[in-house]
Amino acid sequence: MQIGKILFPISSLGIGMRIGIWVTGCLRNCKGCANPELQYFDKSKDAPVDDIYAAIKDYPFTGVTISGGEPFLQAKDLAILVRHLVEDDKEDILVFTGFLLEELQSKHDPDIDYVLSHIAVLVDGPFIESKLDKHPLRGSTNQRLYFFKKEYQKAYEDYIADGQRIDYIPVGDEVHFIGIPFEGFRELYPKVNIRDSKKEDPV
Repeated sequence: MQIGKILFPISSLGIGMRIGIWVTGCLRNCKGCANPELQYFDKSKDAPVDDIYAAIKDYPFTGVTISGGEPFLQAKDLAILVRHLVEDDKEDILVFTGFLLEELQSKHDPDIDYVLSHIAVLVDGPFIESKLDKHPLRGSTNQRLYFFKKEYQKAYEDYIADGQRIDYIPVGDEVHFIGIPFEGFRELYPKVNIRDSKKEDPV
């Protein structure tokens, strides 16, 4: 699985204390993308999913957020990762995708179907800069939230009602800005630098 970065703990992309996993590679090139450095596929970032999970499984996370890049362009590896998580009773899994749910379902791909049947939340649709939102879990108003595991829905609704959050994660001498970008955030936080994922090694 081509991994751009893995960060812990984060609280700005879902309920509880989460681990965030960002894959590399996306074909959309959305204007205003929050992670343009992760649009490129990078074989040097490829690692076996079993090794990735072994490296993170002992972190005390209560939920997992998977973004990118486009996770469903690595559907087979994504399904393996999700399988590891659910087998360890880590079922609060949130996935961001630029695909529409209907597009994913129409592929009739067993790996995609497995992921959709086991994650808690899906945020779908491409980011559209002209439809910038102020929602804690979506970047633009066209994107949709699906709660596949109803036992988490109330907690997520309460989380959303509290508004947007920001995490600052130090990595070496740099800081990662984690959260849904909002209008003017770069001007408000000029000292926050997004590290180029091409310079990082996968966990």
